[in-house]
Amino acid sequence: MFYFITSREDMLTSAIELAQVKRMKIFDYLKLDSKIVTLQYNWAHHQAEKKLGVSGRVINLFQHFQQLPYQYRDNDQVLINRLLHQPAFTVDNLVASRDGKQRIIAHLNGQRLYYVDYRDKFGFTDRRDYYDNGWLTYSEFFEDRARVVTRQYYDAQGLPKITYHYRGGKGNVPVLCLVQLRDNGQLWDFDSEDELRAYFIDQLAASDDRAIFISDRPDYTLKAFESMNSDAPRYQFFHSAFTMNGQPNGKLFTVYKPIKQELADHQLSGLISSTQQEATDASERFDTPASYGIPVTYISDKQLQKKIPFSQRIPGQLIAIARLTNVKRLNHLIHAVLRLRRKHPEVDLKIYGYDDGWNNYATSHELRRIVKDNHAEDYIHFCGYEHDLTKVYETAQIEVLTSSYEGFAMALLEAQGHGCPAVSYDINYGPAEIIQDQVSGRLLPAGDEYALYTVLDELLSNPETLKSYAAHAQEAAAKYSFENVAAQWKHFITTDQDIQHVLAK
Repeated sequence: MFYFITSREDMLTSAIELAQVKRMKIFDYLKLDSKIVTLQYNWAHHQAEKKLGVSGRVINLFQHFQQLPYQYRDNDQVLINRLLHQPAFTVDNLVASRDGKQRIIAHLNGQRLYYVDYRDKFGFTDRRDYYDNGWLTYSEFFEDRARVVTRQYYDAQGLPKITYHYRGGKGNVPVLCLVQLRDNGQLWDFDSEDELRAYFIDQLAASDDRAIFISDRPDYTLKAFESMNSDAPRYQFFHSAFTMNGQPNGKLFTVYKPIKQELADHQLSGLISSTQQEATDASERFDTPASYGIPVTYISDKQLQKKIPFSQRIPGQLIAIARLTNVKRLNHLIHAVLRLRRKHPEVDLKIYGYDDGWNNYATSHELRRIVKDNHAEDYIHFCGYEHDLTKVYETAQIEVLTSSYEGFAMALLEAQGHGCPAVSYDINYGPAEIIQDQVSGRLLPAGDEYALYTVLDELLSNPETLKSYAAHAQEAAAKYSFENVAAQWKHFITTDQDIQHVLAK
């Protein structure tokens, strides 16, 4: 069994989780068993798995140990009434009071019960109980400064299964100091979540002598791999550049610093990159021959064969598919559009992607300030996250990418697959392997804002060139067809010695 490890699946699905689902379809095609492994607790797991089409194929660390049945004994309203209606309490909607003070408060997420707060006579929240599909799943206990001191996850009998212990840290921020797990008749103590995750992954390996692990989230797995006892093969998939500036000799992201030693100590079996160029660079940087380049996604044959008339593309419609984060350099594109608007009054920019919360949403606030200060709200739009971008890709004239670096630039491939011309900085990694320069789009010197403006101006002034690019975009994307990407996975599996040793069992 191949296990694809990530943090969690939620309703705002990231590109990594979407890539895992597509990989699972490839493995189904290759007749190789696979499952997704999630390491964080996720309240929305049922809805997310249904949305992604992977129900019954996800193993979550907490669900694995808790073994909750997730079948409603009562509906949420019945449960809420039972929790609120206590002796000597008066109930008003979702609040139960005693002696005029709110003591029990139920909180909903949509129509579902999410958690219940229990307050003491002084108004402090002492305990917060979380519910999952009608079942008490975990509780948090607080001290008088509203700092969590203990979190307990329960089994189906309501007994503590996993307990997190915290102590006070700098700035009143709780610091995890101990994780305890009751399992197999023992009480296990772990100094960190990484040790708990290692124990969990070891259990998966112990129950499956053909287990092979592919990590898609290094911040959740690399430290855990170091603590594992199993010798099951495990690989790290790079979804982005492994250095802070996207250059192969640049400063490594902190999370990747252990890789070279883990490879030497056989705690990591190999590396997989989304592009061949990054695979080559990773092989040299981490001193390993076990570095493979396999596209992170594919374009379906149905999409590649779809006829998309250029006439349905909206003149002047530019799009960018990117999180509102500094590395995407969306300010370059916004400044270009502000200039373009003076010459091309039809220009309109739509940016699709959720806000990045880093530094209190600093990048998002700055981008919105630029638009507001230039009175450009009518033609520069922040559209947020959207799951299905088919119509967006098939009505836009140009998809633009201005990132400092990427791991693959999935949005470029999706745009090309939908016949949308693309303009991108020529960065590591992805654009040069996806765009056929001056055939399906344009590659620009990295970070060159003047080139960005002049090329967009040139293309908007010459719709016949755009029409030609659109006609060749799906041809450029065809190298990432389902069968081509499946063949690359098959080659990796049939040539990697560690994997072949396991599959031979």
